[in-house]
Amino acid sequence: MPRLPRIYLKNAAYYITCRGERGENIFKDEKDYQMFLELLKKYQEQYQIKVFSYALLPDHLHLLVEMEKETGEEPPNKSREISDFMHILNNTYTKYFNSRYDKKGHLFRERFKAVLVEKDTYLLKMTAYIHLNPEKLNLANDSKDYPYTSYPAYLDNNYEQEKWIHIKRGVEEVLRLLENKDYAEFIREMTDEERAFIQKKLQRGGVLGSDNFSREVKDRVQEYYAEEKAEEAKKNYKLFFATASYLVALIIGLGGVYFYFTAKKVKDSKDRQRVVAQAIQRVEDLKGTEWEIKLVPSSGGEDVADMVSFADGKFVSAKLNPAGYSLSNYSVTIDDSGKITWETMQTSSGGTASWRGEIEQGKMKGILSLRENGKTPQDFSFMSIGYRRKK
Repeated sequence: MPRLPRIYLKNAAYYITCRGERGENIFKDEKDYQMFLELLKKYQEQYQIKVFSYALLPDHLHLLVEMEKETGEEPPNKSREISDFMHILNNTYTKYFNSRYDKKGHLFRERFKAVLVEKDTYLLKMTAYIHLNPEKLNLANDSKDYPYTSYPAYLDNNYEQEKWIHIKRGVEEVLRLLENKDYAEFIREMTDEERAFIQKKLQRGGVLGSDNFSREVKDRVQEYYAEEKAEEAKKNYKLFFATASYLVALIIGLGGVYFYFTAKKVKDSKDRQRVVAQAIQRVEDLKGTEWEIKLVPSSGGEDVADMVSFADGKFVSAKLNPAGYSLSNYSVTIDDSGKITWETMQTSSGGTASWRGEIEQGKMKGILSLRENGKTPQDFSFMSIGYRRKK
């Protein structure tokens, strides 16, 4: 059936799967799994996503999540749609993975697949379906011993532990459906026939639920498309089609630099051409620059000096690279006001460094998030003191 838009529906969850490009592994070792789980925690809080269960497997992953909304907000704010949440989660992890393993391009096979699940009927069974994957794939003799699923959080009130606190509400909601029955016992009672039935329903795609639920989804989808059509007619953004050829050529030409351009208020073709030309020039102006910056710890303490540069499609930190952090690709966004926003993630055997900066009128400012194994996470704000163009 056609792919459903990512709509909000009360009493519904999303079952999401993502697979590696060409069947390749998306997780290679403990550090990769932990990085994805850290990003999942970060973005579920940012986008107000409730997580019921997950399973991270070498070449793919499963998530069971629910969009939440603010009181009186119907439908929920678009910034918290499932599509936005999954895009930033997968995109950030891809940057980490490509930087760590010196790769380029897509990590995941395609846009994530999602099925809308009726919670009243299938929430409990879907958590069991997800948690049993390691056994099904012969990755563990007993799924509760596999370290990269949420199954352990469901056992003996483990969700009270700090490592599970971010999925506590989701776990509690599921366990209430058991009516004090043991979760591990419930999983053991799930038959092969039940699993096969659920899998068949999921493969048909779109919706997993009763006939009434399916009709409700259909009605909401029709409303969604009507709202989208009205909004699109109002805005009438035609920039993408006029500048697509420019951007394709630009992306190819810039090598390791991933470039995206947004301009919302450009009306005629001459203006479009002018803005595109300016955007290209601004990205070119960034290449080969070296910035002296001051890092200010958010938790207090002494400022730290660093020198960062953009050369040959790579980002370099004079402070972090000698400490074992890798050269990394960086992405660039330019808005219609001309402000440049860049992002990158550096990795080392001992941690990760996530950078995000903005450049406007010759000044740079931004945030550095440093995560080192066995150490307290550190966050810094930074600002430029000066810059020069490297010869």
